[in-house]
Amino acid sequence: MSWMTATALTGCTITGYLFFRYTWCLALETPVKILLFLFFMFLGCLPLLVGYHFEKYLGNFYTMYRYTLYFLFVFCVILFTLTLISDAVFGVICYTTTWLRNVGGLGCWWFKYGNVLLAFLFSVYALYAGTKVPAIKEVVFSSPKISEERKIVVLSDIHIHRAVSPSKIEGIVNKTNALDPDVILLVGDTLDDTPSRVQDITKLLHRLQAKEGVYFVSGNHDFYIGYQEAVSELKKQGLVSLENKGVSVTGNIYIGGVSDVRTSFRHGLKTDIKRIFEKAKPEQYKILMSHTPIDFGDENNFDLEVSGHTHGGQIFPFHILAKLYNQFLFGSYRLKNGAKIYVSRGAGQWGPQMRLFAPSEITLIKLQPEK
Repeated sequence: MSWMTATALTGCTITGYLFFRYTWCLALETPVKILLFLFFMFLGCLPLLVGYHFEKYLGNFYTMYRYTLYFLFVFCVILFTLTLISDAVFGVICYTTTWLRNVGGLGCWWFKYGNVLLAFLFSVYALYAGTKVPAIKEVVFSSPKISEERKIVVLSDIHIHRAVSPSKIEGIVNKTNALDPDVILLVGDTLDDTPSRVQDITKLLHRLQAKEGVYFVSGNHDFYIGYQEAVSELKKQGLVSLENKGVSVTGNIYIGGVSDVRTSFRHGLKTDIKRIFEKAKPEQYKILMSHTPIDFGDENNFDLEVSGHTHGGQIFPFHILAKLYNQFLFGSYRLKNGAKIYVSRGAGQWGPQMRLFAPSEITLIKLQPEK
């Protein structure tokens, strides 16, 4: 099943439920109900109508068109979630406690006005949360291998495409540089559009500054748009690829990376963790950049893995699906062989430029000597 088919089925299931829940019991003529049903089905298919090819018809209006359609779709998803929760809550109230059945009128009022209003407010907030410059998320890791404090900034899932505001990317760059990092790591899905189409935005990454370099690995979306083109564009901006190789930096640290393990094999790229760290000294603190958070098991010959990919779920309730599909969702975890992993929620997002209960982040990792 293609992602387009899956999206349409999921969307129409959501909006179909909303149609029956909110309009079926209304005193409307059958032709009106049919038109309403078709309208709800149209809402369920909105993600299929935002492709980049629509830009040639809409020109400068494309960005507003894309944001509007995604806003309406996310509104439907949030309303669907709130409706399920309300059904459960008022169902328990009405059928378990006799004296509380008098609040049935409140339940009817809530379904008429409360859910819709709350879904709209959540959607507005989600749009704000998705378009603003991410906040700094500070994480501290300590080890006897670390000789002095180092500041490493992790940027994941920026997803640069033609509808992203350049001012947001500029804000990410400025906020990152203000941290005065020793190293900057871009752990995949940096690009999400034809590189030649977003050069004016991508060139803002050239301004990223770190004392000992700015490094990157590829994510699945970097492969989708064209692996060689994406890598070439990022190198053009002064970023250094660390795919299947590593580099030593001061503070007794060695950094290596792999391209996205779930898509790289289709391009003949193999993941070789042993080879990545073969030049590292045993006493060095080893960091692995891997876009998709994975426990490599017995191959965990590193101390810390930094990843992204999941967006922390991005929009609730997709947290549940993201966790089911990925071993890790966001934050710090312990892996096999004593290694640790930090999964960033990402600085940008895929699809809707919206986030709900999964705030974007610029991750500042402080590595400190263990006391």
